[in-house]
Amino acid sequence: MLKIAIVAAIIILLVPMASSSFAQEYKTFPGVGKDAGDGATTFDVQYSSVKNIVSASVSVKDKSVDFVLVGKADTNSTLLLKLPTGLINGFIGVFEDGQIITNYTTTDEGSDTLVSIPITPLTENISIVGTTVVPEFGPVAAIVLAIAIVSIVAVTRLGPIRL
Repeated sequence: MLKIAIVAAIIILLVPMASSSFAQEYKTFPGVGKDAGDGATTFDVQYSSVKNIVSASVSVKDKSVDFVLVGKADTNSTLLLKLPTGLINGFIGVFEDGQIITNYTTTDEGSDTLVSIPITPLTENISIVGTTVVPEFGPVAAIVLAIAIVSIVAVTRLGPIRL
């Protein structure tokens, strides 16, 4: 009975350590997208890597999100990015230091897309190209456009304004 109690105590103590070592720990890079569109629409990108992301920029023209990585890596590893679909959607390709790569994977997780990219110790720049990125104009521009259309229709229906 004492042996069973000791084994049970050891298992109880080791289970939290085992589950936490298998759980993926994500870091957060805030404010991605502030350099695109109206500047008010930003996203926090979660990532997991031995290297750290030190900057992120969005190119509306190229429909891409660029990440700059720094840090030491002794061996090849993987960069995991949780990209919000509002930031980038419809993946076309991934570039590592300017060279297109094909050995990445994407997984749709509802409001996020998980991208797994193999990186080397020399990797410094990752660019992800999609079909859409942060909207160039935010909701305020859509409201102004709607008001302008309604105004034009109202003026043309009611006739010219006489003073």
